Amino acid sequence: MTDHPDDEDKPLDPAVEQVSRRIRRLMLISALTLGFGLVAVFLAIGYRLMTWQPKPPPALAAGAAVPTLDRATLGLPAGARLVTTALDGDRLALGFETATGTMIVVIDLRTKAMVDRLVVAGE
Repeated sequence: MTDHPDDEDKPLDPAVEQVSRRIRRLMLISALTLGFGLVAVFLAIGYRLMTWQPKPPPALAAGAAVPTLDRATLGLPAGARLVTTALDGDRLALGFETATGTMIVVIDLRTKAMVDRLVVAGE
């Protein structure tokens, strides 16, 4: 098997040349379609980022039941006194002063349920 350098200079068969042109055209079409698709996706993401506004929490309707938490539900002893509050997103921390020290209760505002309770013993 010998390689002839003249084989590269010979013109292609017309049928092979036609198939080669068709493949190039299909590759160009698919590359342009992919490019336009990517540009459309990035434009949609950019549009959503630029026009995004956080939704306000739903307001209570007039006459709707207001959720209540009593001291027994929170596990507070009798005589506990609320001394501090803190709000962080959807969590509310209530600090109570008790006879034995301080108790911190964390409530999830979405579910209106107690998430955690921390007791800090007094001196």
